[in-house]
Amino acid sequence: MTEYAADVSAQWYFSKEDMRNTPSVTGSDYSASSGKSLSPAEEYKQRLRGCTFIHNVVKKLDMHQFVASTACVFFHRFYMRQSLSAYHPYDVAGACVVLASKVEENKRGLKDISMACSYVAVKGQAKEAADNRERWERSLKRLEIVVLENCCFDMNILHPYGFIDRLAPEFGIPVFIAKSATAIINDSMRSHICLLYRPEVAAVAALYFALEIHGHVPSRSLFESRHVMLPANAVRLVEECVGDMLAFYQREADSEREAHRQQQKAAGASSRPHLPHYT
Repeated sequence: MTEYAADVSAQWYFSKEDMRNTPSVTGSDYSASSGKSLSPAEEYKQRLRGCTFIHNVVKKLDMHQFVASTACVFFHRFYMRQSLSAYHPYDVAGACVVLASKVEENKRGLKDISMACSYVAVKGQAKEAADNRERWERSLKRLEIVVLENCCFDMNILHPYGFIDRLAPEFGIPVFIAKSATAIINDSMRSHICLLYRPEVAAVAALYFALEIHGHVPSRSLFESRHVMLPANAVRLVEECVGDMLAFYQREADSEREAHRQQQKAAGASSRPHLPHYT
């Protein structure tokens, strides 16, 4: 039986031009001017911060990866309608975790999620986290409905994981490569990929990326699948998606190198001998 992601709403897929003209970049949202605009690069960093926050909160609560992925989708969709200048990414990220925990039926109590958000926000300072828990709880209650409204109450999220699970056995792809593809999707959820590509396209792109990493050749082209229907322009879309996945990892590597360089610079400055001042 051929499977196609036909139930995914087209309103949540955007062009790269759209991504350069989001409410955060233009300085206005669906309700009013937010007053401040961000560059596309800065907006990308803020989205990345929010999704990293989501992953850390989900990890702290020992929840399923699906919760993090669904929360990231809600997060990215929200900021296609609202500006980062109007809503702090951590506050929205926390509300997205609350919603995703319900959608994925991996619920945690609001107090537990509030405490986890507070703990992650203050980087593990237990006393400060406890002091801020009630503020977080009030914020999550308020923003949960705001996120719902801006996501048009569309809670039906179809991820690439199911398509990977169908494609891998069909083409004789080893389990370890399928797991690598799944890890690529997990990482890519922090980027714009869920807004640019349908889940079946992202699944094929992740599998080709993983196959290339491991030097494995599939039994035949993944575009010949009998179980997953792909759009007519799938080859171009998959190539673009693989390029965007690679670019995401390159940005991550560049960021880590820069952070390491700054740490070395700071360490060098602190270890430099202090010469006496003579008057």
